[in-house]
Amino acid sequence: MWTVFRRLPATLSLCVGLSLFAGCDSGPLQPSGDAEFQAADTKYTASVTEKVPLNDPAWDQVVAAFEKVPPGSKARPEADRRIAAIRTLRGALPPRPLATPGATGPGTSEADTQRAACEALAKKLGQTHDEPTRAPLRKALDDCRAQLVRLESHNHPPGEAGDEHGGELH
Repeated sequence: MWTVFRRLPATLSLCVGLSLFAGCDSGPLQPSGDAEFQAADTKYTASVTEKVPLNDPAWDQVVAAFEKVPPGSKARPEADRRIAAIRTLRGALPPRPLATPGATGPGTSEADTQRAACEALAKKLGQTHDEPTRAPLRKALDDCRAQLVRLESHNHPPGEAGDEHGGELH
């Protein structure tokens, strides 16, 4: 019995210390951001469900709602991913290539030579910045593309019948 009383102060001090330690805060509480994220996610889901076009200003409100999710919260990384995805989709599409690469020299087909000519015109058009000079280049490139389409429509691999187009190309 004496052993129990001898250990009682040590046990009590340990229990008091643990109970105080359990109530201690290891630092400032980080906001969860769940409420803000849920509100933004509701707007996002509604916009997707209603098939709102990406150029509609409603998407600005969705982005603003995701930006209200507090930084450092556990929901913020997902909010940042959604913001980045929306901004990427709303961005400008890359321009269509003006021409595909062609080839010149001995052994190339007439279509490859025409493709090379269209490529050269497209490069020249891309390097020209004043509109009066661009207009004739754009017309020449359109004519070059039309000629290329005609050549490619008559250009058949060996073994395929090419006579159904009729006549010579001129």
